[in-house]
Amino acid sequence: MGRQSLTLYMAHILLGMGALEALGWLQGKTPWQALLAALLYLLAAALFARQWERRFGRGPLERLMRRLCDRRTASPLPQRCED
Repeated sequence: MGRQSLTLYMAHILLGMGALEALGWLQGKTPWQALLAALLYLLAAALFARQWERRFGRGPLERLMRRLCDRRTASPLPQRCED
């Protein structure tokens, strides 16, 4: 899961919290229900991460960030003008 931490974090915020909020499932829950939901997300995320890593390696957002950063660092820095 370490090679997909950004992807899993964003999925947690956008899909997990966003979907639960949209469905109205965040209000009025007991601590045990919240713990159960967190454990279910952890299990689903771990299964997703394992399958994704076997097939693709790095997570999709990690791959995107790597491409963006590699492009940026691959180009030479502009030279400073000396007067």
